[in-house]
Amino acid sequence: MAAEAPHGAEAAAHGGEHAAGAFPPFDVSLFPHQLIWFSIAFIALYILMSRVALPRVAEVVDTRAAKVRADLDAAAAESAAAESARVNAERATAQARSGARKIVDDMRAEMAAGLAVDRAKAEEEVAKRAEAAAARIDAARGEAMAGVGSMSAELARDIVAKLTAPAKG
Repeated sequence: MAAEAPHGAEAAAHGGEHAAGAFPPFDVSLFPHQLIWFSIAFIALYILMSRVALPRVAEVVDTRAAKVRADLDAAAAESAAAESARVNAERATAQARSGARKIVDDMRAEMAAGLAVDRAKAEEEVAKRAEAAAARIDAARGEAMAGVGSMSAELARDIVAKLTAPAKG
């Protein structure tokens, strides 16, 4: 109790407004003072936040939104550029294929024309050789036919001589 006496004396020295042993924030007699200080602190904090902290936060949010918007715009531009490059590459590839096909077709036509000329020359050469061979065959046939008459006469004489010869016996 001796410890309570100084505490009680101290409480009396402070005006004795609150009961001994009660926690001050829960003391009903202090509520009006607490509400006034709460209102003052709330208003001060509100003013501080609305004029200092929140504008900085809003500035950061706006800056970030602008950066995101710029990044999206840049990405859209890059995407459009990439699409344009793809279309140009496809167009160039199609032109290259068309050019290559034209070159191949031209070379085929040139080769076919060259082959046609070579074939005509070869057929002409074969025709000349066939004519020469036919001429040689006709000449050989003429010689053979000319020699057939004399050969047949000799053969006939030999046959007659053998048939008319006396039989040996």
